[in-house]
Amino acid sequence: MNLKRILTIGFVLFFISVLFGQNTDVICFNTNKNFKLLFDYYHHNLPSTKVGNHIVTGSWIDSDGRYGWNDFVHTNTLDHAYTILSKDYAISMSRVPYSDKLLKGIDGVVIFALDNPSLIPTAKVLSDNEIEVLHGFVRKGGSLMVMLNAIEKNRFNESFEMKQTGQLLEKFGLSWNNDDTHYSDNVIAVGHPYFYDVPVFHYGAGCTLKILPNAKQPEILLSVYSDSTYKDRKVKGSGIVSVRYGKGKVILVGDAGSWTGNISRPWADNGKVLTQLFRYMKPDNDVIAMDLSKARKLVYEVNVAGLQAIPSANTLSEIVHPKYEMFNPRPTTQMPYFEASAEVEINTVPNILGGAQANVSVRNFKWFDKNEDLEQQENVISLIIGKQGKVVQIDSKGVNAQWLAPDIALISALLPANSVQSGDSWQSMESIRIPALRATDLPSVSTQNLNILYAQDIVYKGKPSRYLISMEEAWLSDWGISLANILPEEVVNDIGGINFRFLHDRGGKILFKREQWVDQKTGVVLEAKQQTRIITWIQDNRKAVGISNLDKDNETIVSIANITTFTLKD
Repeated sequence: MNLKRILTIGFVLFFISVLFGQNTDVICFNTNKNFKLLFDYYHHNLPSTKVGNHIVTGSWIDSDGRYGWNDFVHTNTLDHAYTILSKDYAISMSRVPYSDKLLKGIDGVVIFALDNPSLIPTAKVLSDNEIEVLHGFVRKGGSLMVMLNAIEKNRFNESFEMKQTGQLLEKFGLSWNNDDTHYSDNVIAVGHPYFYDVPVFHYGAGCTLKILPNAKQPEILLSVYSDSTYKDRKVKGSGIVSVRYGKGKVILVGDAGSWTGNISRPWADNGKVLTQLFRYMKPDNDVIAMDLSKARKLVYEVNVAGLQAIPSANTLSEIVHPKYEMFNPRPTTQMPYFEASAEVEINTVPNILGGAQANVSVRNFKWFDKNEDLEQQENVISLIIGKQGKVVQIDSKGVNAQWLAPDIALISALLPANSVQSGDSWQSMESIRIPALRATDLPSVSTQNLNILYAQDIVYKGKPSRYLISMEEAWLSDWGISLANILPEEVVNDIGGINFRFLHDRGGKILFKREQWVDQKTGVVLEAKQQTRIITWIQDNRKAVGISNLDKDNETIVSIANITTFTLKD
C-alpha cells in the first residue's frame, strides 16, 4: 500500500472517530432502538478514493470502498439503507474481526459483498475462527444476513470473496449460482406472501441462490429474474432466501446493490422491500395473521353512522339528504345524520400464494330500520387477502356491496411478520372512505400510506388480543381530496359549471383513526372501528363572503364525520 493511500484511509478513520466521538473498533450510527444490527466494515474497505481537495468516496473502478456510510457522493453507498433502517434499528459498524466479545449484545449481523483479495490486495479475508464465531452466534439465537453480488467474468470488478463466504454459508445449507440477472425490474405478484405494496422491485445485477439439502426450514422470500430487455441472458431463480439454524436464522440476498442507489429509482419500491426484509431478521414471536390455509366462514355485524354540521347561512345546507334524519341539539339547529347496518358473511378459499380469495355476502342492509335488500340484486364483495393479512384487491357487485366496500378491509389485520411485538409499527397502503356531504351516495375513496402501530396486548371481550391502531391528520390537498369527493354529483356536474370552491387551496383538514382488536390465538379480527372527520371551508362563488372569521365560518364551514364498526358475531 502506498503512503498516499495509507494517509487517505487514516484521514477517513480519524474523521469518523471525530464525527461519532468514539474509537473506531465499533462505530455507532444510532442508538436507543431495541434490535441491534452490526454491519461489517472489517472485511470491506472504507471509502478511500480522493476527488479534488474535499471529497473522499468509494472507487468508481472496482468495489473498493463502496457500500460505505456518510459517503453522499458515490451511488453505491448504503446511506439510503441506513437512513431507512435507523428508524427501527440500532445500527453500528464493526472495524475488527468477529469474536464472541464483539457480538455480545448484538441481535443481527449484516455482511455484504466481502472484499475479494484477488481484486483488492488489502482485503481482510474472513478467517475459519470468525466463521465458527458466526455459526455459534446464529446457533444461540442471533440473526445473520449475507448479501452477495453478480457472478460473471465481465463483472469481476464487482466480485466478492467466494471461498470463505462459501464455507460460512454451506453449514447453513445455502450457496449461490454463477449467474447475473443484470439490472432488472422485477414485478411482484399481487398478494405476494412476504412483500406487500410493492409492484416493482429492482434487482441490481445480482446472482440467484441455491438451497442445499442440509438447509433447515428454507423459505424463498423472493424469486428474481433478468428482465426481457436483456437478450443475452435468461436468468431466473431465488433472490432472497431464509433458513433456520439452531435458535437463530440466516437470510441470504443475491445482490448488495439493490439497497444502494437503486432505492432512488422512482419506478421501483426497493425501500419498501428493504424495510420488510429486515423485519424478518427479528426473532420469532409467534404472531400470526388469520389462518387462511383452509376454508373458513366468519360473520360480522356492520354499523356505519355519520353526522354533519353546516350553518344555515351556507348554501350547501340546502342540499337534500334522502334517508337522513335530523339531530336538533337546539331548536334552531338541524344536523343531518344517518345510520346504516348490515351483516356480512366472509368465506375464504386458499390460493397458491399462501393467502386466500374471500367472498363476502352482504345481507340485511338497512338505513336506520328500513331494510334495503332487494331479492333480485346480488350484493357481494370479492377480496384477495395475502398471507400476512393484507387486503390487496377489492371488487364489488351490487349497490349495497359497493357502498360498504371501502371499509371492508377492516375485517383483516395486517401482521407483517411473526416477529412483530407490542410497540412495533409498519406502513401499509390502505383505501379510506372520504366523508361526503351526502354519505348515502356511493363514496369516494382515497388511498394513503398509513402507519399502523401494534400498540399493546390486551384482553378484549374475554380473549387475549392485539390492539392495532392507525391515526393520521392531513390537509385535504395533501391527500388529494377535491370538491368532487365531498359534494354530490349533481352539484359538481351542474350544467352551468360548479359554483363552489375551497376558500383556501389546502381545503381544510381530514382526521382519521382506525382500530383493530385481533385475537392472538387465531389472528381473526374481533372488532374493528374506523372514524373519519373532515372540516373544510367551501365558498359559493355566487355569494360574497364576509371578512371576519365568524362570517367565514357561518357562510362556508362544513363538518362531516363518519364512523364504521365491524363486530364479529359468535
